[in-house]
Amino acid sequence: MAQLPSDSADKQVGQRIQMRRKELGITAQHLAELVDISHQQLSRYERGTNKINVAHLVNIAITLDTPISWFFIDCFTEPDGNKQKQLEYVPVKDADLKSRFEKIWPRLTHKQRRILIMLLDEYTKQ
Repeated sequence: MAQLPSDSADKQVGQRIQMRRKELGITAQHLAELVDISHQQLSRYERGTNKINVAHLVNIAITLDTPISWFFIDCFTEPDGNKQKQLEYVPVKDADLKSRFEKIWPRLTHKQRRILIMLLDEYTKQ
């Protein structure tokens, strides 16, 4: 059965919050305002120095349009120490996918874009 390592769970959840926030192009200050917490408190959550309040995590998940379980993906390990296999979160609606792609694409280098296109070509071959 999977175990939750409590010493690193806060840090892992915080890293996921920061990852999703940046993926959506939202500043820490803006997210803090949207979920009605201080910028400093959000920073402490993202660094894992404070345990996150469940109500705050629910508000963050709703604001970032992300299933709450996604924030815990990295928190579970098997008894042998290996990570438990989990599916990555992908928005369901095509509009969400397109929006995420449009935010990520400009940050890619020419080489990364080329590799991504080659991957998609290979993946979609019949």
